[in-house]
Amino acid sequence: MPSPAVLPPRAAAHPRLFLDSNRLFRLQSAQPTDALLENLKGRLFRQADALLLEPATEFRIVGPRMLERAQQVLARVATLSLAYRLVQHPRYAERARQELFAVREYPHWNPGHFLDTAELCTAFAIGLDWLHDALSEADRGALEEALVQKGLVPGLEAQEKPEWWVRVTHNWNLVCNGGLAIAALAVADARPELASRILAHALQNIPIALDSFAPDGAWEGGPHYWEYSAWYSALTLDAFETALGHNFGLAERPGLDRAGLFPLHCQGPSRVYFNFADADVAALPQSSLFWLGRRYRLPECVAENHRRLEKHADRLHAFDLVWYQEQPTQRIEVACGAAFKRAEVACMRTAWNDPQAFFVAAKAGSGQTDHAHLDLGAFVLDAAGVRWSADLGPDDYDLPGYWDSGRDGGRWKYYRLNNRSHSTLVLNGHLQNPLGGTTIARTRFEGQSPWVVLDLGPAYSEDAGAARRGIRLIAKTGVLIQDEVTWLPEAKQHELRWQLTTDAEIVLDGNTAVLAKEGRTLLARILAPANAAFQVASAVAGPSEKPNPGFRQLIATIDDPAPQTCVAILLSLAPAEAEVVPLARW
Repeated sequence: MPSPAVLPPRAAAHPRLFLDSNRLFRLQSAQPTDALLENLKGRLFRQADALLLEPATEFRIVGPRMLERAQQVLARVATLSLAYRLVQHPRYAERARQELFAVREYPHWNPGHFLDTAELCTAFAIGLDWLHDALSEADRGALEEALVQKGLVPGLEAQEKPEWWVRVTHNWNLVCNGGLAIAALAVADARPELASRILAHALQNIPIALDSFAPDGAWEGGPHYWEYSAWYSALTLDAFETALGHNFGLAERPGLDRAGLFPLHCQGPSRVYFNFADADVAALPQSSLFWLGRRYRLPECVAENHRRLEKHADRLHAFDLVWYQEQPTQRIEVACGAAFKRAEVACMRTAWNDPQAFFVAAKAGSGQTDHAHLDLGAFVLDAAGVRWSADLGPDDYDLPGYWDSGRDGGRWKYYRLNNRSHSTLVLNGHLQNPLGGTTIARTRFEGQSPWVVLDLGPAYSEDAGAARRGIRLIAKTGVLIQDEVTWLPEAKQHELRWQLTTDAEIVLDGNTAVLAKEGRTLLARILAPANAAFQVASAVAGPSEKPNPGFRQLIATIDDPAPQTCVAILLSLAPAEAEVVPLARW
């Protein structure tokens, strides 16, 4: 357990969290040679000025959570407090003080949904530290007492109990223990024993979730939960480094050094994500990409966050400045194919930095991972700057049974969460087995026609003895999706439904289809079996679910009495050919 003696050595120096002297000097000084930095500083002050006219965030819980409001408080306090540190203008400090005192008056910080509490702990830690010189001693005492009583005391009780989130492998561990650790550092001078006990629990448990980035930096919960997990990982490690001078070896946990590459590979040329699990498609600026890029010498991460900040001018976060890195000038080489184990995600593209490039990403995995869908074998496809094969994303988290992911769990009755909505297979009308663990079997990313083969057999154990999906880029002209299913001898039906979920318009002609979207067209052609034809199906969900307007499915239903069924479908921008050979010979 860390003792009070190891807590902040710079007891008289503020700020001590995140804003060290070098960062402050760079941000406070004019940087005429870095127009990008000066632009971001201007955007920060415009945001801070707009907040001067906004009322403080009100207490409101929707369902079990007030997470959006807690995150708004954190973003506001960070923006206003950083603006104050840069120019020392009291109006920014006073507006941040108003935000904090409004939260101080909340009846509670919703510890039953502790993500909310943790976000507010982080906000108060930043406010107390960055505004230290602008707050009166009475104000500091009042805010510190609120942080202790509404955040740290219930947090320590939860750690010592322990509550379910303390030792989990996903983002709840990182956010809750991380937010508590950051806040403990902020009050360590006045409450050394409390801070020491919280830090001891955090340091014991955070590695459990950090190791979910192993072995290669991916995140099973999808790119948006990667973002949340990477954000709090970076915040916590940076708080330790700036306040204490070291991070207790946490930065060396396996996979963290590659974590920044995962969202890059998951983002297609259409500039949206392969949004598997409960993820949305939006790929917005992530200040953690600056931190990861600097810490692990990944200039491609730095360059990517610059691209996102340029595209989304209204989405600046204060930590894009705190962790700012100059735009790399050297040519950056990134592999066009990557397979991520544990997450069981594979991504391939014909080129980087080409909005017209082909991009295909697919996944295996299990219905038992965090935020998992029954999307095993599902793929997304970009070509000519358009997302053709789509993932519909999450539904309402407060739907009954949404988090029941057992064999017959309520989660799987929802359309968006089961395999009937995804660009994958449905065998004999059945759902995939949520307990079946599927894997990336083989890959080859070299050459003109890279490919990946997924072993999906455990997902279809009710009907098939073996099921494999192969996905191959065809020399920059198209994508071949080839499925091979070996039916169980006792299977009474051999019905395979192939699906592609899309918001494109579809025109059918037997075994061919033309998809049209944004002035572009994509051709789909069934290469095998010879007698198969396409149809269009609805993507409308049940009455209590998200309705999926504009989406439909291109389907091919094959009823094959043979013991093995092979389906091969070519997707291309122009008429093209591809040879169909057994996946074993790929």
